[in-house]
Amino acid sequence: MIKLLIERDLPANFDVTDDAQAARHARIALDAIIATKGKMHWICTYATDDRKLFGLVVVDSEEVIDAYVRNAGIGSSVRIHRVLRTLDPALAAPATTN
Repeated sequence: MIKLLIERDLPANFDVTDDAQAARHARIALDAIIATKGKMHWICTYATDDRKLFGLVVVDSEEVIDAYVRNAGIGSSVRIHRVLRTLDPALAAPATTN
């Protein structure tokens, strides 16, 4: 499985702070993912203050993203970033004492 970060612009008319709008957009994304027939799994999406969306997904192959983008109708502003490694506090080297 391959981890990908999907970056795209937030649609102009989408207010991510509105629960009903967020639910509608999440349903569109989920339906497009379901159409991949188990080849894509959505972990989460972050909406940022600069009107970007960053979705973390796991896919069988990068070709699955093309079908997802088409089914979700998210257009040409999509950038795909392959995740090479996840960095988190668990990776920290032991603290040194001076």
